[in-house]
Amino acid sequence: MEIIPEFEWYKIVKELKRYKGTTILIGAVDTGKSTFTKYLIKELLTNKVKVSLVDSDIGQSSLGIPGIISMKRFDKPKDFDSFKPDKIFFVGDINPARKISIMVDGTMEMIDIARTEGVKTILVDTTGLIAGNEGMTLKMGKIIAIKPKHILALQEGDELEHILSLIEGICIHRLTVSPYARKRKQKERIEYRSKKYLEYFKGSRTIKLLHRRFEFFYNGKKIDIQEEPIKAGCLIGINRNDKTVALGIFMGLLLDKMFLKSPLKSFKGINRIVVGDIVP
Repeated sequence: MEIIPEFEWYKIVKELKRYKGTTILIGAVDTGKSTFTKYLIKELLTNKVKVSLVDSDIGQSSLGIPGIISMKRFDKPKDFDSFKPDKIFFVGDINPARKISIMVDGTMEMIDIARTEGVKTILVDTTGLIAGNEGMTLKMGKIIAIKPKHILALQEGDELEHILSLIEGICIHRLTVSPYARKRKQKERIEYRSKKYLEYFKGSRTIKLLHRRFEFFYNGKKIDIQEEPIKAGCLIGINRNDKTVALGIFMGLLLDKMFLKSPLKSFKGINRIVVGDIVP
């Protein structure tokens, strides 16, 4: 896809190159956040700036698949050719309003990994949830937790000002939405998510495991699957403690056995299943 940059984008590249740190992008749906993020990554790499991307857009993720927060480190331009995550965090929903605290925690986990790896420039892409109390709570929760150096605010009018007006001590760059930003219909969004799931689970196998080997969690709390049955066909996070290793689809229980579908080759060290609300 050809990216047509806006004039003000060039200035942002210079700012991020000079003043390294964590940058969060915010804007409503279809404001071109993901396209702008990709442009910034390419330009920063061209300028020999290593960068990590944290994609927390769980509904229309460009790096990972819907329902997860993902992270990738880019050290050189050719790394961009493989646009797949290095690390993932399972949220289990495509609606951020239902998982606000988990969204904040997951985003911070990915950022902490990037910071631990020594990457000084981190870009955080976000969902298009900005309206009302939920939008404000989610965005402010992330901003307070992340403590970014820059906020890139893409808006058509003043739709972000109820959030931006609350922020102090952070460099805010107010940017106009590119006229090339494309409005996607709901049907396109559904098809995009379906394609992502098909790609991820291509070549997966059905696995039979003793369910007593695992702890089960839902919405951050431990559950007993005998008392709270898991819906067949739902997306699950396959974890080693609190770290998501892979995703799976829960197929069902039979006596002491659990059946699931996943591309994961080995379940060595896997001890936790996180139950989601998505049925791919």
